[in-house]
Amino acid sequence: MKRFFYIPVAVVVLLTALASFVEAQTAGGQRIVARIPFSFEVGKKTLPAGQYTITVVNPASDRKILQIRSLDGRANAVILTTGISGNVTENAKLVFERYEDHYYFAQAQLAGENTSLAAVRSKAEKNALAVHKKKTLVVIAAG
Repeated sequence: MKRFFYIPVAVVVLLTALASFVEAQTAGGQRIVARIPFSFEVGKKTLPAGQYTITVVNPASDRKILQIRSLDGRANAVILTTGISGNVTENAKLVFERYEDHYYFAQAQLAGENTSLAAVRSKAEKNALAVHKKKTLVVIAAG
């Protein structure tokens, strides 16, 4: 009879521990929330316009990985970045490169940081650059 008592208690303890772990992973301030008014490419994926959270998956690493996820959870992409030193910014910002009517995620900079996280260019973006040779930078201030 005691065994049946311990199983629900163990499940509750495990769920509490997992919830604490998830909260600790997102509580570090390594996150940007932004409304992106156009569809854009990240790596090999095209994401629709909408509200997104951009999260640093591995904050202790030199080569940070960003997860870009829509608030409704339907769109998701992960991209490897390299750090680019620059000026400290008060507000977070996202940078996209536009070729004709295609947008490519290029950089994210967290508020209070002096390093931008530049996305590794995809093959599609390299092809767009070769064909169009002209790009426009689009910067979105984020919170």
